[in-house]
Amino acid sequence: MTPDWLTHPIALGVYAGLVPAVIFRVQLFIARRDLAKFERSQLAQVKTLTDAFRNLQDELQGANAEKENLRVKIQNLLQTPERQRLRHLEVLNRAEQRLTVTAPGFAPAWQTAKNEATLELEEEERGRSAPRQVLHHLMNTGSAILDRLKSSPTETKGPPAGSSEK
Repeated sequence: MTPDWLTHPIALGVYAGLVPAVIFRVQLFIARRDLAKFERSQLAQVKTLTDAFRNLQDELQGANAEKENLRVKIQNLLQTPERQRLRHLEVLNRAEQRLTVTAPGFAPAWQTAKNEATLELEEEERGRSAPRQVLHHLMNTGSAILDRLKSSPTETKGPPAGSSEK
């Protein structure tokens, strides 16, 4: 039937050692194959994430450059005399609002000053006095020219063209 050497105790010991060794070797081969697949998958994912990160960095740099350009443009626009005047008016308006709320004794004096300023502007608009907005730079450069303009008699002009006065 079966040869004697196949059932010998030493052969049985070899079988008992080889069968688990073969099973472990097959499992090791399968684990290495799965590990290689996992590594390839992880490398592909890292490459994809790296590319996405580079794209985000490029977009961020572009957005930062655009933000800086817009900031510079805004600063340049704010440097125009018209914008400076508007900004100054806004500052005065906010200051007036705060002072009228926080300093109750200040409000009547402030209102009087505002009314006087309104009258001055109306006189400038009617041509009865030299406009301060036009001569603003002259006031900053020296008062001699302004004093000369104030001391010179204002010419009485006829009614503007298109008015109904006779």
